[in-house]
Amino acid sequence: MSNENNPRLLVVDDVEENREILRRRFSKLGYHVTEAQDGEGALAKIAAESFDCVLLDVMMPGIDGLEVLRRVRTEYTEAQLPVIMVTAKSASEDVVEALLMGANDYITKPVDMEIAGARVEMQLRRKRAEDQAQVAYRELEQTLEGLKGAVTDAENKSAVLAELEPEVRAPLDGLLGAAKVLTRVCDTPDLKRMVQVIEGAAASLDRLVADALLEDGRKPVLKAVPGGRIRVLSVDADSARRQATRMVLAEAEVEIELSEAHTGAEAAAMSRAAAFDLILMNAEMADGLAGVTEIRRAEREAGGKRTPILAVSKDGAAAAKAVEAGCDLHMPMPITAAGLLTALARALSRESEDLSAVA
Repeated sequence: MSNENNPRLLVVDDVEENREILRRRFSKLGYHVTEAQDGEGALAKIAAESFDCVLLDVMMPGIDGLEVLRRVRTEYTEAQLPVIMVTAKSASEDVVEALLMGANDYITKPVDMEIAGARVEMQLRRKRAEDQAQVAYRELEQTLEGLKGAVTDAENKSAVLAELEPEVRAPLDGLLGAAKVLTRVCDTPDLKRMVQVIEGAAASLDRLVADALLEDGRKPVLKAVPGGRIRVLSVDADSARRQATRMVLAEAEVEIELSEAHTGAEAAAMSRAAAFDLILMNAEMADGLAGVTEIRRAEREAGGKRTPILAVSKDGAAAAKAVEAGCDLHMPMPITAAGLLTALARALSRESEDLSAVA
């Protein structure tokens, strides 16, 4: 029994027996099936109703399947309305033309019902994924516009920046996270461009927040170290967080030489090969704390100086484990401009063992 939530399938064929076979088969699979006996009827139904997929016969009197497809594609993309052509095995030229015109797939007559069911289901899965991506994109656009407005309104109000910043950063992290989800499900140029828009806009907003905070009179001061540069190693498997760190450090008033590592093991190897003034370590990475342990072991064996390590994590309970592994300081995520620069200043001066309160 069908209901309004069942996938809606339009079967177009001038032969009633063919339509009846497809209708019975797909009805048993839970589809709501509508029939059209010619191209004109198909176009009228598509204009009047919403369908999830169309099974379209190529050879029909009057308006044939290729013409129906051409007209459909002037209104709907392949993602918006999948069309699967039904053609004779000998009509390979029709298949090629249909695919070039925007058909999603094809099946041949006599129809193998298992193959037909599988191909329709595949198109529906893609359509559902892209529909969800479109909805997520619209929601993210609205969120982004709201965040931009909030930051713009508060740019010249330094008294509320401390309260505003965590509220902006939390949804911003969600924005970037949703963009990553979209990236995994996107397989069309349009959706990939959407993701690029999201990521670009989010990066712009991140810089806007950082600029607003750094213009505040409470800006932390980083003092240059001997040699004139502060050498920082940022260790995080997440490229978005590394980018956020990069943007914040670019605003510091001293020269910072930033290196990056993707794993704890890579960080340990880099710390053996070069000296750093501070290591920023994501303590929640699979081998983050193991990397800290290895860095401390290598320092003891070499008899060299102890490099300050600032651990960051979303879980505040990770602070104790990080310190136990050999970190000097801890800062909770999401990383903020004021928090990170303050933490760097304190790490370099060894003023604290726990910066959990810094945000």
